[in-house]
Amino acid sequence: MGQSKQAKIGVIGSAIAGLSSALAIANAGHKAVVFGTVPNQLAGALQLAPNGFSALAKLGVLEALEPCMTRLHAIEIRAARHNKCLTMIDHDSPTRRDYAAIGRQSLANGLYQLAMAHPAISFVDKMVTTITCTQDETSCVNSDGIKYDFDLLIGADGQKGLARQKIAPAHADKEQFRIALRASCSAETLPQSFAARRTQLWLGDGYHLVSYPYHDSHNDKMMVNLVLCTMNSALEGHEIAKSLLGNNDILNALSAQDLRWHKTPLPPASQLATWRQNGLVLIGDGAHFMPPHLAQGAGQTLEDAATLQAALHGIGDVKSAASRWALGRQRALSSIIDKAESTGAVMRLSGPFARLRNAAVEFGGQRLIEKWLNQVWQ
Repeated sequence: MGQSKQAKIGVIGSAIAGLSSALAIANAGHKAVVFGTVPNQLAGALQLAPNGFSALAKLGVLEALEPCMTRLHAIEIRAARHNKCLTMIDHDSPTRRDYAAIGRQSLANGLYQLAMAHPAISFVDKMVTTITCTQDETSCVNSDGIKYDFDLLIGADGQKGLARQKIAPAHADKEQFRIALRASCSAETLPQSFAARRTQLWLGDGYHLVSYPYHDSHNDKMMVNLVLCTMNSALEGHEIAKSLLGNNDILNALSAQDLRWHKTPLPPASQLATWRQNGLVLIGDGAHFMPPHLAQGAGQTLEDAATLQAALHGIGDVKSAASRWALGRQRALSSIIDKAESTGAVMRLSGPFARLRNAAVEFGGQRLIEKWLNQVWQ
């Protein structure tokens, strides 16, 4: 039996989704062409749970990226009302579980270096301006007016990218009632507890806050990543943080005027009804949105890439294989998206419902929370 045809696959987007997709394509035995400028100012960090580690291992990049990671040994869930620890999810007991934080830029840099070293991956340092995906043609044109023909195109340019607009044209933006405030700062400027090697989840009245330390490889220093989720307000980010955190003896350190909170809309967890159109298939944020309720935004994107690699391995008809892959990933993600949205709803509870939530978390303890999370991590 002869070898399968080596396909030529274009990747629109050069951030984490695009770079991991390119590595998946190359590992599957095909050629990848990545369009776009690799970002060099990605702020903040992200968490990688066991499923993220597994995806990186399948992509063959885990060993190279591990030195950039900060191991997190537990998730500590606290009640912001009185600073009480409700439960602790221990990643080291009874058996060690892979869980870590990594700077977004460090992850992108690591994937880029690995992609650059792969002989089957090439880069076009220009944005794509036009996509053609018909029964007879799969091609794109870059900002220099150069046309490229492919066997398949992977849209990895995010929620507002050209690839997503091709498959699901944008409608008028609806008013967003929920927001995420994001910030990062040196661990030296915060109380020592924030630098502990664990994720801290603070459950408040109508809000929740997540913090964890990570290593900033650019400045070679420990930083703390902060995500504060709450209802939208006309106030500036630092004013919202002060109104929610300023009266807490521990969290008031995060309401300082000089801490820059970046305010972004927080839509519900969701995925498109279809990820594909002829020879164009979406991946990552362009196909699905994961709010920061389960720490799965990057993890599910990496799983996208790892499962795409398996789907394309040794396959000549990459267009059909990618179509089958998209259908399978949609089914696999539906329960995780539901879980992310219901988790967010519980975290947003206020008043007496918030107190009932805290009591349930404290009563159920580690066993209850781990059962909820293991369905995602596995």
